[in-house]
Amino acid sequence: MIELAVLKAFREVLIEVLSFGFGVAELVLAHLLAVLLIDGFSLVHTVIYDAHKQAHNKEKEIKVLSLSTNKE
Repeated sequence: MIELAVLKAFREVLIEVLSFGFGVAELVLAHLLAVLLIDGFSLVHTVIYDAHKQAHNKEKEIKVLSLSTNKE
């Protein structure tokens, strides 16, 4: 989802760049910036997802341990 928003923003930047008549170098730089933004957002998403998954797994582990000690 974030990647799609970045691509839409890049498209808007590209339209602006073309309308102002910038050259190929500026287009390449705008493209590189968009790629870096997408990679950065993907990395942040991965880190947040992994942290959430670890917390969820830890909660499940605590519940299982709690249930097993209650049975004894």
